Amino acid sequence: MAVTLTGCAEESKVSAPQMVSDSALGGLLLDVADIDEIMGTNSMRTHPPVTSMGDHRNLLPNVNCLGVWQVDEAPIYDPSHWKSVRQQMLRTPDTDTWDSLVVQSVVSYRTEDGPRLFLADSADRWGKCTNHNVNIQLNAQWLPAWKSGELTTTDDRLAMPYSRGSGDQTRSCQHVLQAAANVIIDVIACGPQTASFTKATDLAARIEAKMPR
Repeated sequence: MAVTLTGCAEESKVSAPQMVSDSALGGLLLDVADIDEIMGTNSMRTHPPVTSMGDHRNLLPNVNCLGVWQVDEAPIYDPSHWKSVRQQMLRTPDTDTWDSLVVQSVVSYRTEDGPRLFLADSADRWGKCTNHNVNIQLNAQWLPAWKSGELTTTDDRLAMPYSRGSGDQTRSCQHVLQAAANVIIDVIACGPQTASFTKATDLAARIEAKMPR
């Protein structure tokens, strides 16, 4: 089930974001100070930027959930004829047993229709991955268990909460897709377990605020 929200009238008074060139795309990614402020962390460790899509179909063949589980998946994006991508991961501590993690990315299209169509297609796929358990084995080792919640949609955003891990290693996460001008903002954020976790929404909004007006 998806919950649909409508934007406030006040938001419509804010000037709309303008088209972003490929040369300016990387400048939309947030710096460590912005991410620490939103996540409530201290000096998250940055990983080198990525400029290509991933492909994890070998781990999760279910394409309805693949785009929820990971950002920037080629099997999900390629049919939409995307143009360029900039992605970066940050986490603390910088180990596989991190407490907090952010994967932020921006994907450009040639027109403003591209992101809108991709968002609509993604809403259909994500809606089929609500309240879904994902258990993945890699090199004979089980990855942390993953369970999605309810999808929330607006005219320009999809937001899916999910939990990762178990016991004292449980982390609360959120994945957000947001369309703005010719860009899709694709963000995952995770932190210590809490009843309501909306940090990816906050991060995506901060990224959109950096777009030209």
